[in-house]
Amino acid sequence: MQEPRDVAARRLSMLIEQYVEARKRRYDFVSTDQAARVVRRMLKPADPALSDRKLDDMVAALAVKNGLAVVFDRGVRAPVDIAEADLNRKEPAMRAPSETPDVAGAVDAILGTQTAPLTQITPLSMSAVISLLRERTGTKRSDADLEGLIAKKAAVLDVHLARNG
Repeated sequence: MQEPRDVAARRLSMLIEQYVEARKRRYDFVSTDQAARVVRRMLKPADPALSDRKLDDMVAALAVKNGLAVVFDRGVRAPVDIAEADLNRKEPAMRAPSETPDVAGAVDAILGTQTAPLTQITPLSMSAVISLLRERTGTKRSDADLEGLIAKKAAVLDVHLARNG
């Protein structure tokens, strides 16, 4: 017979897995704050207590394994106890623009071509990457906003962009 603690741990991992899979279908990222609110709402009172850090680590590990970005935004809106009350509010929740995953994915695709050794390809400039982004996605975001996104992605992927051009 299985221990109740083992059953609760398996149930928790299944909840997190379902949440990450659902996010993967529609978005390219997982928010730790949102994941915590969803998972805690689904847990039973009899389940063992789970620290915020451990929950964040479990969500992040599974998200990264599935190729999703992780946004560590716990506490940005409010502590988890107060955030649960916000789930029942009448006004619609703020959401990121629907183009964000497309733009972020396009940046990953463009910069992904730049990871080959520098002797084989000429590195793109920031303005060239922005032009490609606008061409591929039709985004209306400002150059400064796109430069910030590209710079972050380039740093994560260890891609170096040309200085001029």
